[in-house]
Amino acid sequence: MSDFIVSYGIPLAYLALFIAAVSALIFPFIQMFQDLKKAKIAFFGVGALIVLFVICYLLATGEPFTIGEINVSAGNMRFIEASIYLFYFLLAGSVLAILYSTISRYFK
Repeated sequence: MSDFIVSYGIPLAYLALFIAAVSALIFPFIQMFQDLKKAKIAFFGVGALIVLFVICYLLATGEPFTIGEINVSAGNMRFIEASIYLFYFLLAGSVLAILYSTISRYFK
């Protein structure tokens, strides 16, 4: 019985996972192009995220460093710093949005 599961069950599980992943990627694009207003909003959001990452990338210094035998190049370090800055900006934005929505509820 276990040979059957290993021989047929695992490849079928991988196939099902592949089909689910492809479906999860394709169907949102199909629905987005059926309603172009939602697509425009989504593209603005992705564009804003890309612009924010470029700003964070320009703020990053990218100084290489070495700890023991671990060497991080300047390019990798700049990308890591930019990702950390992006995380900080998105975290601050989400906290501000939560505060705004909470406070504005009291003035309505």
